[in-house]
Amino acid sequence: MFDLIVKKTIPNYQDTQAPEIREKYGTLCSVLSIICNCVMVIFKLLFGFMTHSVAIQADGFNNLSDMGSNLATLFGFKLAGKHPDSDHPYGHGRYEYIAGLIISFLILLVAFSSFKESVMKIIKPEALLFTWGALIVLVVSIFIKLWMASFNRKAGKIIDSTSLKAASQDSLNDVCATLATLVSLCLSLVTSFPVDGIIGVIVSIVVFKSGIDIFKDTVDPLLGKAPDKELVNDIYEYVLSFDQVLGIHDFMLHDYGPGRQYMTFHAEVDCHEDIMTAHDQIDVIERDLLEKFNILTTIHMDPIDTMDELTNQLKQEVQNIVQALNPNYSIHDFRLVKGPTHINLIFDVLLPADDEISHQELKQKITEAIQQINSHYFCVIQIDHAFL
Repeated sequence: MFDLIVKKTIPNYQDTQAPEIREKYGTLCSVLSIICNCVMVIFKLLFGFMTHSVAIQADGFNNLSDMGSNLATLFGFKLAGKHPDSDHPYGHGRYEYIAGLIISFLILLVAFSSFKESVMKIIKPEALLFTWGALIVLVVSIFIKLWMASFNRKAGKIIDSTSLKAASQDSLNDVCATLATLVSLCLSLVTSFPVDGIIGVIVSIVVFKSGIDIFKDTVDPLLGKAPDKELVNDIYEYVLSFDQVLGIHDFMLHDYGPGRQYMTFHAEVDCHEDIMTAHDQIDVIERDLLEKFNILTTIHMDPIDTMDELTNQLKQEVQNIVQALNPNYSIHDFRLVKGPTHINLIFDVLLPADDEISHQELKQKITEAIQQINSHYFCVIQIDHAFL
């Protein structure tokens, strides 16, 4: 069913890296979800009022919030597909994340309202009126939501969309909520206990948790979360496969929305190699990274001396000193500046992003350890924190 609908409605559906194709996937999923949710809202609210079931009504209002979410996703994809302009040269891709943020607020609002009504139903219970129509509506709703979850999950995976993956998870949460509502309706036949209100509270909590999860998933990329480890490893492995590149450091990856990533890093090259040859290979790597990973990349070349025996020896000794302080520390950009009375050891120390050690204290410890090797060694140390 998924493949058939996609093939019939999206030309060039396999070109998922193109912004216009991503927009068509998002539009298709949003429109189908709006139609399905609209049908469920009408029938759930109708039978919820007929049976006096606050759980069915809460489930219906949850579907109403889903419609708002689908509209936000639809507009998010439309705005994200806009061409870059002078005010937004990196494009408008983050509108998709903003749409997800709006979705999370709508879900939280509905969850709070449903929770309040459910608590009142426990305090002042009303007898439920069981009808086969309400039962059929809930069962059909479960199957519709399962289909929506599957459709959005497949589309979200194909175009790597946070919004569609969140919509899929939200549909699965709705299945759990509707199952709980179905149970309360059936139990109304055998007990006068306010099961409806209790299950309404449970439904509200499930919806609230869904809103919190979606909020986190959309805020993280807006704040600038760490890049995917598997992607970084693939990039490192690919770049280091070129013979001119001896090492990589100062790696940064900026996310301006799906399909709009920009990357910078320093590539170490042998200072004795021909600069034009090395530069040509760096250009090739930048073009290949764009084609292979769809990431626009800028690479800075760092020349290093691999032939000087003293440099290599001191680099290893400094590396041992630094890692003795913390195995997660490393150094790069190591070089010597020799003078008549002393030698400057110039290098950067890379710390994990969450390391809180005092930079001054760390520099002092490293300097003291190095001067124990030779008092004529002076350190010029730059402290960096990893962006990975």
